[in-house]
Amino acid sequence: MKPTVSLIKCPSYNSDDIARSVRRAVELVGGMGSYVPSGSRVLIKPNMLAPKAPDKAVTTHPEVVRAVVRLVKEAGGNPVIGDSHAIGRFKRVTGITGIAEVASDEGARLVELADAVEVKGGGTFKHFEIAREVVEADRVINLPKAKTHGQMLLTLAVKNLFGCVPGRRKVQWHFRSGVDRNAFATMLVELHNAVKPSLSIVDAVVGMEGNGPGSGKPREIGLIAAGADAFALDMVLSEIMCVPAGRLPTTRAAMKLGFAPEDITGIVCAGDFSSPAQARVEGFVLPSTSSLEWTIPEPLRKLLKDALTTRPRVDSNACENCLICKSACPAGAISEGRDSVVISYRDCIRCFCCQEMCPIGAIDIVEGWLLRYIG
Repeated sequence: MKPTVSLIKCPSYNSDDIARSVRRAVELVGGMGSYVPSGSRVLIKPNMLAPKAPDKAVTTHPEVVRAVVRLVKEAGGNPVIGDSHAIGRFKRVTGITGIAEVASDEGARLVELADAVEVKGGGTFKHFEIAREVVEADRVINLPKAKTHGQMLLTLAVKNLFGCVPGRRKVQWHFRSGVDRNAFATMLVELHNAVKPSLSIVDAVVGMEGNGPGSGKPREIGLIAAGADAFALDMVLSEIMCVPAGRLPTTRAAMKLGFAPEDITGIVCAGDFSSPAQARVEGFVLPSTSSLEWTIPEPLRKLLKDALTTRPRVDSNACENCLICKSACPAGAISEGRDSVVISYRDCIRCFCCQEMCPIGAIDIVEGWLLRYIG
């Protein structure tokens, strides 16, 4: 049976618009009652990357979280909102993003995903350390923000579950597999299978393009999308955001492992659009993530590493030397300079943690000269 993805127009973050659109999106994929048994503990996992206001399009909008909390309660579930954020203190993150206010208003518990338990993997990666709140929940509902990502091209339903890995353990995973985008994508797919979200609902009313996931530009998409199959959901949304499904690293890895449909025709779109093409956002600006490093022989790879890869670049005029990127770098490739931080490209593993963590967008991504020349 083909998986179904609902695509519902949503013109704004007005609470009534969001409530209507989220309800309809969920109803078209079975209704909340089919995912949330009465009395169950439900972990709602939004994207809370950093202490950014909702209009910056960095985090899941609080009105989307509110609408989902209300549907969970209506179905008889007990909602808990949680994430392992990347930047700042949890209280500040939840306050500025507006999610703390939603939790207080709706009587939902708000937790930082900080305590880890070991869970067996079922593929290449044999063990994961996942937040205890995720493991002990009866159901997990995934609430990603649709946006670009310097390493993974887009961060959607599958990538959002990386926030189920507590704190500094995410940095360890970047060091273990971040240097190879395909290995990191495989890890994310297998992590998804360990978490087993029951339902994913994507906030794509206003997404992010360009230098995502934390420093790009808001871009109106005008959608709420939902589905029980996160791989199918990502395939549809990537097509909408001008990325052929097979180009998204996590989708490519899922296809190879047999978890995703073979192509977009294996998915049913329901709601306001019967195909991704009808909802496509033309001219959606992607980050510079292309690389030829992993398709050439090892000796040449070492010789031409900088020329054939994308890499993070510090804007010395914008950098405030806060050293957040230094503490986040799994390879220890960043040091404090006189006016700005300095990246050692010899040690850099191209995981782009620094670009993701920079709170002011002072780090962007540039292509090597030979990669630019090849085009």
